[in-house]
Amino acid sequence: MSTTEPILDVEAAARIKDGPDADASTPAALAHTWGDPGGLIGWFSAIDHKTIARRFMVTTFVVFVLAGLMALTMRTQLARPASHVVGPDMYDQLFTIHGTAMMFLFAVPVMQAVAMYLIPLMIGARSLAFPRMNAYAYWVFLFGCFTLFIAFALGAGPRSGWFSYVPLAGPDYATGKGSDIWAQMITFSELSALLVSVVLITTILKMRAPGMSLNRMPLFAWATLVTQFMVLFAMPAVMLASTALILDRLVGTQFYNPSLGGDVLLWQHLFWFFGHPEVYLIFIPALGFMSSIIETFARRPIFGYSAMVLALIATAFLAFGLWVHHMFATAVPDLGKTFFTVASVMIAVPSGIQIYCWLATLLTGRLNLRPPLLFVLAFFFILVLGGMTGIMLGAVPLDLQVHDTYFVVAHLHYVLLGGAVFPLFGAFHYWFPKFTGRMLGERLADWQFWLFFIGFNVTFFPMHLLGLHGMPRRVWTYPPGMGWDGMNLIATLGAYMIGVSVLIFIVNVIMSLRRGVRAEANPWGAGTLEWSVPSAPPPHNFDALPVVHGRAPLWEPQAAPHAVAGLAVHAREVLTTSALDARPDTRPLFPGPSTWPFVSAVATTVFFIGSIFTPSAVWWGTVPIAVVMIAWFWPGRRENRVARALERWPDSSAVQKAVRRPLPNGALRDKPDRNATAGVTALDVRALPSFGFGHRSLMWWATGGLMLIEGTVFAMAVCIYFYLRTVNAAWPMRAPPPSLLWGTLNTALLLLSLWPNQLAKNAAQRGERERARLWLVVCLAFAVAFLIVRVFEFGALNVMWYANSYGSIVWLLLGLHTTHLITDTVDTGVLATVLYTGPFEQKRLLDTSENAVYWYFVVLSWLPIYVVIYFVPRIHL
Repeated sequence: MSTTEPILDVEAAARIKDGPDADASTPAALAHTWGDPGGLIGWFSAIDHKTIARRFMVTTFVVFVLAGLMALTMRTQLARPASHVVGPDMYDQLFTIHGTAMMFLFAVPVMQAVAMYLIPLMIGARSLAFPRMNAYAYWVFLFGCFTLFIAFALGAGPRSGWFSYVPLAGPDYATGKGSDIWAQMITFSELSALLVSVVLITTILKMRAPGMSLNRMPLFAWATLVTQFMVLFAMPAVMLASTALILDRLVGTQFYNPSLGGDVLLWQHLFWFFGHPEVYLIFIPALGFMSSIIETFARRPIFGYSAMVLALIATAFLAFGLWVHHMFATAVPDLGKTFFTVASVMIAVPSGIQIYCWLATLLTGRLNLRPPLLFVLAFFFILVLGGMTGIMLGAVPLDLQVHDTYFVVAHLHYVLLGGAVFPLFGAFHYWFPKFTGRMLGERLADWQFWLFFIGFNVTFFPMHLLGLHGMPRRVWTYPPGMGWDGMNLIATLGAYMIGVSVLIFIVNVIMSLRRGVRAEANPWGAGTLEWSVPSAPPPHNFDALPVVHGRAPLWEPQAAPHAVAGLAVHAREVLTTSALDARPDTRPLFPGPSTWPFVSAVATTVFFIGSIFTPSAVWWGTVPIAVVMIAWFWPGRRENRVARALERWPDSSAVQKAVRRPLPNGALRDKPDRNATAGVTALDVRALPSFGFGHRSLMWWATGGLMLIEGTVFAMAVCIYFYLRTVNAAWPMRAPPPSLLWGTLNTALLLLSLWPNQLAKNAAQRGERERARLWLVVCLAFAVAFLIVRVFEFGALNVMWYANSYGSIVWLLLGLHTTHLITDTVDTGVLATVLYTGPFEQKRLLDTSENAVYWYFVVLSWLPIYVVIYFVPRIHL
């Protein structure tokens, strides 16, 4: 068999028998290889997906508790008319930070955290793709949380609402640094979420166990995959909107200033293009929780698997066509409102399909009524009520009547708390044994459920009536005699019941961690792969990677092969598979623990926070980021030693010598590194290459995700240009069109750079190091020439960024593209340096190939910007 081609015939590979018996201490050696180091430095260098996921979950739950305490304070203030528990300024901060924390720092991150923990276990992988990037995402998220809550503690919290509408959040009305801190917190949280989404998408598509084709994936994995693609397209909108806001506030751009061509509705379009899909970023993972729990406690596979998958995908597509649902009270044309009304009704169809499939599963199964299922059953009642009010709000006449009332507050919480938090608590109870190795106490779980269910309805159902009686939302108090005091008092009592319920959950978790019943590997009798490993799982997840033959592997009869053999024990070697059919593809080497993700997050935080107080931080703050990022990605000698040792397979002692880490007593030595147990029919993957180009590479998929994110940003920036042109009769705002000279020259330079870029890519794929580095240097020369010409291009612009909205969007488009080109220029320079002078291994050629793909994106993304800036102003419609 060729050593450069993967095993494509899984059935033929099934007949390969494992060779000499693996040493009984192989699990200990694997745990040593994949474990994070101890001590303080080890704590900051941890990259195990389970460790990072637990940190995410704890952090998000702390945010949930803090935001809940803020909600209790607000409800106490509103319990009686003319109350003075807090003043109006404090109430505005509480209202803003409560919503911001719940929406940006709890709801989406906690769903990603659960997926981060479970997905590798559920699909039969030893790790997430890009574990260091995953750790970096956590540190960025944590520092974003600190930024918001420290600002609040210092009295500098934002006051403009979690939606931060302009002009209320603009420079004229929101004095101080509160809105700037809010805007940068958005950057922290959304950067973290986007990175995690790339990690999860790549993991799901490229690291599934052999045999787990797309039509065998668990529905939770499907829900995660759909959600993370939504993240890629939704979150760039709010990042771009908040960037434009902070530019208006700090450097005088005019995106939202109507007097100079800006438009306040531009903020709402950008924010709600993200904001309504945001609801489904929270809701769709909860649907995955529902499917997993119902399948287990009904003791049968989910009815209508294909319909469920199609419904998830349809929900994701329709979610992006609803954003004007939140803008019916604005001057949107009536025809547009009609379209969005229809879309608001249509999105209920795929949700209804899923509900019917779940009900069919429950009605035909053998129910085991345990606490996780109780939370699931409550979901049906609460979500149906929230969905019905959502359809009501999709009707323009009713929406105009109740738009800014407590009816909308009730609907929002029924959808988000009912549609997401109830399934989330069910998921915590269901997977708590896998997270911790302990069972949660069921008596306390029952108390928590009933208090939460009753308290939730007592809190939020009266708000429907308050809204219909005319109580506006976002008010800090109200006068006596309005008829609102009784229902407000009831709602406040319900809020305290919810608080007691959450407190019981915390007590249950603490007690269970200390002296809870130790969990078996599969205490619920579930059918998915995460329940095939011990509770809690070892650092390496699986002693032998599984081979999958059905949608519920643990409920399927044993078939051969059911394990993978041939991966290294003493190095972090993983198996990648094809995206559609999960056929074995490559066995790349993963990096070990490192403090560079933490140090990089610190540098990123200094950059973000510094830019709030001085625009010059954009310049000096990039230097430490560049330094630590280059240090992070620079290949070390140990990496090269291990890679060369793996190429001299199969003597494991060579790998052990290269790793130079002492093994625990009795660990595997001088035996073939095969992780299947003795006598088990195994799928041998030793003939697979250590890496492959194109779609066989994990980096190719990550690069694709990065290009989708940045392509969305560029597309939205271009849309902003045309939106501002539409709302301004005089365009380009009495400024002469820019000269074609420098822009055209730069375009020619970029197009010419595609030639050495492609030659470098071809040389890398042929394994020709010398030619690859030569053409990289030539491509780098074109990039430097472009940047020099770009300086003249900026100097020759016909308008400044602060003059009007036209100048603002032109400078933003050029600035965005310049930033991306500088980044890729630095990356190209580092690659060229490594190929000439630095430590070298074959993976560097793969990096060169993927850099070439990204270079194509940077070049081609310039062409529409070139047309918009230089030719559109010359077209008079």
